[in-house]
Amino acid sequence: MFPIHDLFVKPLVQEDTPAGRRLSVLRYSDHLLRRFGLAEELELEAGQTLGPQLRLVADEVWALVEGRAEFTWEDRRPGSPTQGSRHSLRCEQPTLVLAPFGVAFGCRALEGPARLIRLASHAPDEIDDLGTP
Repeated sequence: MFPIHDLFVKPLVQEDTPAGRRLSVLRYSDHLLRRFGLAEELELEAGQTLGPQLRLVADEVWALVEGRAEFTWEDRRPGSPTQGSRHSLRCEQPTLVLAPFGVAFGCRALEGPARLIRLASHAPDEIDDLGTP
């Protein structure tokens, strides 16, 4: 059980196939995104930090696909049973994490570059300043 309601973390398994290596990042059966709005790859250099960023509407799924990273969350959702709770997680293997809307999320590369994939239910340009899609 995590200290933040709706937090999801799943190790990713890399498999060797006759066609090369495969790393499945997200499946429909994970039930993490209610719609699709953005997919991007990011590379952070050692010690480089992204966020914390608060998305009021968009759910985001982040996958560490290479390197080591530390993820951080802070629940800022009014009425959440875990409002105000914080959590951090250091990952040294490919890992999928969820940043639910209303939860501030950040990540930092540890000891060398970290390659990440970000999938979100809404792209930043789809949402106005009030968080309305």
